[in-house]
Parts: sequence; structure tokens; C-alpha cells
Amino acid sequence: MLKKWRYLPLVFLVLLAGCASDQARDSSPTAPPPTATPASPKTWVRTFAGDDYGAFFDIALTPDGNILAVGTTNHRHVAPYSGDALFVKLTLAGDVLWEQTWGGDGYEQAISVKLAEGGGFYIFGETSSHGAGDRDFFLLKLTENGREDWFHTYGRVRREWPYGMLRLSNGDLLIFGFTEALVGSERDQYAVRVRPDGEVVWEYIGDSAGEDLVLDAVETAGGHLVLVVSVEEDGALVELDAGGNVQWTKRYELAGWQYASQLAQVEGGGFLLAGFSMSDSPQQADTWLARCSSTGELERETSFGDPAFDDYATSLLGLKDGTYLIGAIANGMLLSRIDQDGNVLWRRSLVGQTVYGAMALAELDEGGYLVAGLIQLVNGRSYDAILLRTDAEGRVGE
Repeated sequence: MLKKWRYLPLVFLVLLAGCASDQARDSSPTAPPPTATPASPKTWVRTFAGDDYGAFFDIALTPDGNILAVGTTNHRHVAPYSGDALFVKLTLAGDVLWEQTWGGDGYEQAISVKLAEGGGFYIFGETSSHGAGDRDFFLLKLTENGREDWFHTYGRVRREWPYGMLRLSNGDLLIFGFTEALVGSERDQYAVRVRPDGEVVWEYIGDSAGEDLVLDAVETAGGHLVLVVSVEEDGALVELDAGGNVQWTKRYELAGWQYASQLAQVEGGGFLLAGFSMSDSPQQADTWLARCSSTGELERETSFGDPAFDDYATSLLGLKDGTYLIGAIANGMLLSRIDQDGNVLWRRSLVGQTVYGAMALAELDEGGYLVAGLIQLVNGRSYDAILLRTDAEGRVGE
């Protein structure tokens, strides 16, 4: 079932279907239920509806004090698949300054955005209009006003699927996701380190016999790269050195399904993983958190969620005060704030009573957060894009 999902990251189809159900489950949450509370007048919600908007997958705060949101124009996710990468620049008040799209005759979507040294932006995503195979990675350099500077594609003759991009301390970029094996149906870890001009430094391909996807990554103080990986029904960490050579691998083979999609560093050199856990009975998906040492040893793990709906961590942001913000696919735009030990400080269901996905987060210097993502209109088939600003306590309202 997961391998048939073509638009959002593979596992989201299961969770979107689960979130749409209003039937109560028998599980007991280990965190307080989400609440909708009054908000500061500085908060706002902006939806982008219709065929020209499908989802926002990432956001960046720009040097001139504005916001760049990136995603896709694919509104109706039905064959034949088509759409362009979408870039929207807005003020911190939510007013649109400009919009641009990028693509060819096929299908493009933008997954990640990073600021480029010297001005402009790097946009990472997937393309079927260019490249060597079915779909490939693309890396696009945009100017400050949203015009194309250059682009490159990366991949083999079959499909590559992008999950994220990491800006490295020396200015290089790490782009990652999966690549389909040249023979058979395997999907392997795939990461490419590129220079600021897009030229390849090295390419890493995992050699697992099953489904094996790179979903997030961080760079350590020593310049190594730690990948969070989905291996079948387990989460795992893989450390590469600066040259792309594997240093160690840790797979967390726990009861049920633990799917880690987000990764952050914690004090002392360890890691925080976030995603979802799910047992066979009942099939309830809850947010899963794990704390690991700097060498990947599992120190503790927990899960929490709403007994009536699935929820799944899709974004994880380390905050200035040492706590973390988690965005989820859930009923309502769900935010949770946790400490380094995984204790839930608060949970907020921000807007609506349908399925929302909080795909990207940003913390504002003046307090509050930006949340970018999607609104499900028809289960698995139709979406609108959404961007909102909360206050410092994660509340929102007009």
C-alpha cells in the first residue's frame, strides 16, 4: 500500500486515511489532548486554494525579513500527474509579494529551500521533465526575485524521490531521499553531496535488501553526516564521514512499527528522532519520539497521540530555548512542544476539523512560529496549500 503513494512521502497515505475517520480508538494518549485557544491579533492564516496550489513543503526566512514558501501546484492528485514547483514570497504579515512556478512538460514539485550564500535560494525537489530517468532529483538556484539562475538533475535511469536538503558548514549541500534499484523493486538510501555550484562531490547509495529511505539528516560538529532512515517497519540512523563513507548503522527493531522521519541534535551530542509508532491492534498511529546517544544507542522512546485520530510527526524544529516544536499530519493543524526528554509541554490543534499537514516550521525572532503545509480536500486526491503564523504559545486566530 505504501509503495503506491506518489505525491506526499510514501507513508502519508495511510495516515491521511486514518485521520479522516471520526471513529474513536481504544488507545489512551500519554499527552494532554490538543486544544484550540484564543490567539494574538498578530497571528494569521492564509490558504491558497484551487488548481494553481497543491501544498507547501518548506519555508525559509529571507534576508530582507520576509518568507519564501515552496511546494507544488498539483491540486488534484489523479492521473495523468502534472504540476510545477511553486515559490511564493510573502511578508511576515502574510501578504503575497510575488509568485513563481518552475517546471517542464512533466511533473515537478519543490521539497526544500535553503538560503544561498551571496543571495538567492537553493530549491530541491523532483522532476520528470528533465534528467536521466522516470523522475530525478533537481537542484535549482533562484535569484532573490525568484528567477532561475541554474539547475542540475541527479539520479539514475529509474526513479529518485526527494525528502530533504541540508546546508553544510562549508557551504556544500546534502540532498537525499531514495533511488530505485536498477533491477527489481528495491528502494535504496540515496544521498548526494554537491558543491555550491551544484557539482557532485560524492554519491551515496545504501545496499539494504528491502525498503530503505533517507528521510532527514544533520551534520555533527565534527563534520560527519547522520541520516535518519526508514528500513521496512523500523527506524534507523546511519553515520557517514565527510567523504560519504559509512561509519556506523543503528536499527531500532522494536515491537510494532516505528517510523522515524525527523532528526535533531540535542545537548551532549545525541539525537532526537520523531515520526510515528503503530501497533497491529488497534492500528493507531501516534507521534513517536526517541532519544539516542551520539553513537546511535537508543536511550529512551515514547509515543503520544489523540485516541480518536492518527497523528504523525512531519516536521521537527529545535527552538532557541532548547525545547522542540513538532508539526504533524493530523485532524486539524497539530503542533506539539516538547522538552529534550520528550515531555509534552503543550499541544495545539490550530485550524479546522479536517486533515492538515504541518510540513515545515520556522521560529520568529519577535516570537511565534510559521507553519506551512497542506489541507486535504478529498482523501488522497485533492489538496490546498496553507501558511499560518502563531503566537509564542502556538495559538492562532484571525
